[in-house]
This record gives sequence, structure tokens and C-alpha cells, in this order.
Amino acid sequence: MTVTIRPVEGGGGDARAWGALRHALWPHAAAPELLAEARAFLAGEEIATLAAAFLAEDRTERRAVGFVEVSIRPFADGCQSRPIPHVEGWYVEPAARQRGVGRALMACAEEWARALGFSEMASDTEVENEAALAAHARCGYVETERLVKLRKPLNRTAS
Repeated sequence: MTVTIRPVEGGGGDARAWGALRHALWPHAAAPELLAEARAFLAGEEIATLAAAFLAEDRTERRAVGFVEVSIRPFADGCQSRPIPHVEGWYVEPAARQRGVGRALMACAEEWARALGFSEMASDTEVENEAALAAHARCGYVETERLVKLRKPLNRTAS
């Protein structure tokens, strides 16, 4: 597999391909909403959680096999600089994993952040997602803390 990493582009099928990959990463989200957000970003609309996005494209099959999305957050726990580029989404299709695609996506996002003058980058994942934790570690990310978020409804009828 020969892969090219490139920014998402407004023309062609990038919106559809990126939208499908986003839905693979976030299957509980509505696919039409994920696609609409991708289209809005490609149309130049400002999306709070999206400053840059890159696709991994299999040049042999001429199709997208992964993506990474980056936002600029005001801060990130465990980081020293502010604001901070933050990986919001990172996904590689199962058949393309363990081939350096994820690492190449992350390297492209990091180079984008460096070019903007940032000195560090943040990311997060679910505590139980051991595969993502290992993938981040292979890219040089260091765990800074673990967090369990809690909720209590104040409405007596809600649970």
C-alpha cells in the first residue's frame, strides 16, 4: 500500500470520503451531520472544533483510508503552552492499520502545527481504548493524566 497524506480539499469526493471515515470513528453520531460539518469546513465555514484536516489516500486504490482532524484549543490539561493544537479525531481503516498510516497522519498534523509556531500538541482518547493509547505512544505522545467525568442530573425525574 502506497499512501499519500494531504489536506482535505473542497473539490472531488473528499467530503464524502472524509464524512464516511468520520462516521466510522464516531458511529453513534449521525452520518448526515458529520458529512454536513465536513462540507461546511471545506466551504470555508469556521468550525470551532476543526482548524485543519488531513486525509490518508491509498494511491493504488485511489481512495481515502484514514484522516486526522486538529483544532486549536485555548488550553489542554498536561500541556504548558496556550493555545494548543489538539487532535480531535484520528482514524485509519482496519485494513490499513499497522502500516505507518496513522503515524504519517499524525506527523503531517504535527508539521502543520509546527509551521504555525506551536511547540507542543495535545490529544486524548477514552481511558479503556488501549489500541489508541498504544498508537499515540508509538507516535511519541506521553500520557499526562487520566480522567473519569461524572454527571448528576438535578431534575428529580431524570436518571
